[in-house]
Amino acid sequence: MKNKNENLFLIHATGKDRSGLIAMLTKVVTNAGYNIIDIEQSAPHGLFYIIMIIEPTNNSIDKPIKFFEERFEEFSTGTELNISIRNFNGSPRKSSKSWLRFVFVGPDRPGLIASLSEFAGKNNANIHRMNMISRGEIIACESLLDISGLRIEKSGFVSGLKTLGEELGLQIVITSENVLSKKIRKLAIIDLDENLIQIQGLSEFFNSLEKDKETERFIQNFRDFYSTKERNSHEIKHFCISYLNGMNHELIRDIISKIIISPGTEELIRALKLMQYHIALISSSISIFTDFLKDQLDLEYAFGNAIDVSKKKLTGKFNENLEIDLKKKPKLINWLASMEKIPEAEILKFGLTPDENEKSSILSHLEDLKISIG
Repeated sequence: MKNKNENLFLIHATGKDRSGLIAMLTKVVTNAGYNIIDIEQSAPHGLFYIIMIIEPTNNSIDKPIKFFEERFEEFSTGTELNISIRNFNGSPRKSSKSWLRFVFVGPDRPGLIASLSEFAGKNNANIHRMNMISRGEIIACESLLDISGLRIEKSGFVSGLKTLGEELGLQIVITSENVLSKKIRKLAIIDLDENLIQIQGLSEFFNSLEKDKETERFIQNFRDFYSTKERNSHEIKHFCISYLNGMNHELIRDIISKIIISPGTEELIRALKLMQYHIALISSSISIFTDFLKDQLDLEYAFGNAIDVSKKKLTGKFNENLEIDLKKKPKLINWLASMEKIPEAEILKFGLTPDENEKSSILSHLEDLKISIG
């Protein structure tokens, strides 16, 4: 009788994906009297690959290598699979390994993966799995590292990885994971204020609101207001919103029709969605915009300032109870973290900085991410 801890084999197969491949391969293993103890399979972009570790049972056949090679040669002829089998001298996955998962998002450019993998390699961190998505100018990547053999302290490795991310213009979120313990929940929060909303010309914007007679006067008043002293975004928005006093609610549709979502913005959202992120928009701009974007981009959350309405006309004032400012944003982030059951430190954040006039490092590299009006 064979010892179940001896004579492990590793089966590896790659080729064009089609239905029934796993069933055919595993049937051969079963017919040989072997048991599958570890398996990893995927089929990205129509390319099938599978890795299996198998062990003998009391009913295992003699001369398994010859048996498997003959069966696999038959399959290769009909399926164009490249299948191999060899003795496996290692050991199956150990739950005692130390894992670290990191996600990065940022502008795509040559050498990103090479730089990150070089950093991991020189510190003896093994890349166990990597899933990368590149859409246009944006890249999103999720990687699982085995850091059991780190040559430096984990804190030093994490600090170095984040520093490298900043140098490359990437936002990196790092978490320690028991890879089999739970489904990973992921959340990204994007601040629209200065980074994703761009008004292309004040006169064009206000002309679209059918206030042509008052536009020139408003533009001059705005210039006077802006030039008297340095203004922050909060003051500018309140001044602009005051100009909407008396606007009919129906004209909001005209504003919405002027919104153009840039390809860069759509690429970022699409990449995050493909990485299975829930996405929240937080903005101290008008909720009209954030609600529209939530629907257009199929987002989970959107928060913006509501404008008071009286007799179906805008008052030109924010609803104080629903106004979002620098003090309320952290509370919203805390609430979102609680709702999604994610530690705040593990949330991807774009554009959310302590200073409303400061731009987060990643956004200096993502100037194409915007929504235009006009």
